[in-house]
Amino acid sequence: MKFFDKINNKNIMKSKKVHTQKNYDKNCTPLTHRTPAKVAAFILVIIMLMTTAASAAGAIIISQENLYSISKTDYIHNTYISLVQEDIEEIAQYLKNDQLLFADKYCADKNIYSIQILNSGNKKIIWEFKNDREPEGVIEINFSYEGSYINDYNFIDVKAEIYEKPIIDDNYMFTHNIIDFLYTMRYWVYVFAVLSFICAAVCFVFLICASGHKKGFTEVKAGWGTKIPFDLLTALFVFFLFSVTEIFFGGHYYLTNTVHIILFLIIFITVMSSVTLGWFMSLAVRIKLGKWWENTIIYRILRLLWKGVKALFSLLSKIPIVWKSSLIVAGICFAELILMLISWNDYGSMMKLWFFTSIVSGIAVIYFSVVLKKLQKGGEALANGDLSYHIDTTKLHGDFKKHGECLNNIAAGMTVAVEERLKSERLKTELITNVSHDIKTPLTSIINYTDLISKEPCSNEKITEYSQVLLRQSERLKRLIEDLVEASKASTGNLEVLLAPCEANILLTQAVGEYEEKLKNKNLELITNQPENPIMIMADGKRLWRVFDNLINNICKYAQSSTRVYLSLENQGDEAVITFKNTSHAPLNVSAEELMERFVRGDSSRHTEGSGLGLSIAKSLTELQKGNLEITIDGDLFKVTLRFPVIN
Repeated sequence: MKFFDKINNKNIMKSKKVHTQKNYDKNCTPLTHRTPAKVAAFILVIIMLMTTAASAAGAIIISQENLYSISKTDYIHNTYISLVQEDIEEIAQYLKNDQLLFADKYCADKNIYSIQILNSGNKKIIWEFKNDREPEGVIEINFSYEGSYINDYNFIDVKAEIYEKPIIDDNYMFTHNIIDFLYTMRYWVYVFAVLSFICAAVCFVFLICASGHKKGFTEVKAGWGTKIPFDLLTALFVFFLFSVTEIFFGGHYYLTNTVHIILFLIIFITVMSSVTLGWFMSLAVRIKLGKWWENTIIYRILRLLWKGVKALFSLLSKIPIVWKSSLIVAGICFAELILMLISWNDYGSMMKLWFFTSIVSGIAVIYFSVVLKKLQKGGEALANGDLSYHIDTTKLHGDFKKHGECLNNIAAGMTVAVEERLKSERLKTELITNVSHDIKTPLTSIINYTDLISKEPCSNEKITEYSQVLLRQSERLKRLIEDLVEASKASTGNLEVLLAPCEANILLTQAVGEYEEKLKNKNLELITNQPENPIMIMADGKRLWRVFDNLINNICKYAQSSTRVYLSLENQGDEAVITFKNTSHAPLNVSAEELMERFVRGDSSRHTEGSGLGLSIAKSLTELQKGNLEITIDGDLFKVTLRFPVIN
């Protein structure tokens, strides 16, 4: 048998069926796949629901009858009063017809030990009865009764004794047994209600989990009931529930027998529970199969309408927006005209029409305003250079959506262009770095051999002079290459920066001391202004020194001789502000932005030995240290301001 099972499983795997059938062993089949388990759970749910309903009804009756506050004896006594009154009405009929024997026999066939009917006025006994069977105990019933029951006596007193333990099967015994049962179950009824409800809930969950599962199949199988559209099935289900309920509440009034009422109630609960369970199980199967809403009449109608709307919008999308807007406005005006002609004599209808059209127009205007605001915001973001901004077009329609997508495509295209430009800049930087590195090796050899030639004794002074010029220009070329490499690294962020707490006062003082003699040789008067308290900033001492070096060296090259140079350090709020000011010896006919670019010099005649990279390197190094460098030009006044965050 196992051999054939293996062959069967191999064939199923080869066929790649979605619902693979397997020969399960009976003991290995899950309970959710077993039909007997489902039938048992189904029946158990109905039984437990009946038990829950009965327990709930009993709890309601017990609560309404106040059985928790009234003693059993008092409740029996109060109940027996109504029973005795019913018996008095029967006995009165016999007495009116002088059928005393029938009255005696009527009492003898009941659990009545004795009964007396007295005139309420003179307490005269009108009729009495006493049973031959002696009781173990009696319940005394005394009450007055009003009505023309016996001869002309309108008011009578009744004294009756009922057997405490009924011995005859009559309404007294039935009432006694019911009351005895209710008092016995008045606390247990809640336990039974909760337990039966829990059991019904567990079985219900089991049926929901087992819905769609069949023995021999691993996947959920659709039954014949799932072919019916769900909304149609639901409508039939609701109609059936209302019909059965109407039949029950309309038919139970014709049932006088208690047994018949109970049987009718059992049938009602069974039918209602079965149909409801079937509906829930069908819903569970549909949910497990997925996309249950597609098998509904409403979905199919809406889908058909949606296809029609899409086709209409597709047709409208091909029309230019000006003509489209004109057609929409003309259509609205024509519809308003027709409706106004229809309701011409009805002022109230015209007001409603005006109110409705005003609301629709207002909503349309608000929608167009919101959409245009969104598109305007996207255009402003692109204009400000925010290429990462994306316009959400999910809630836009028609030409607005197309325009939003065009703006997004512009942003994407500009992003690609910027990335290509950055890539080109990166390639240029790498090219400069690599070429500069390759040039430095032969240049070093040239400098070394030129230095050796200049030091060799030579009778020809021209050769010595030429060798010194060659050495000087080689050194200048070397510095230019080093500045070029450093500028490339600084602009691309490839320069290593080690930020640490630094005292700006000390670094500035060291820079001033380094260039003090050179400034004097240039006939420049240096004026410094620093606070007495130290100002701490986060910076790389080596890189910050290079910034100071470039800026002071720039002053030495381009400052007007016999002028003052101002260096200051201030603490402005949370920033340390370092200022370099000097007067240029040549007219500054370029802007501050141009001076920040590479290879741009303030001396357009290029008589000095600068490379035009000093300010660019200083700006890049400052920004790498989380600072900011600004250049201000006012006539011949040249001012550089450095700003760094102050740390405590």
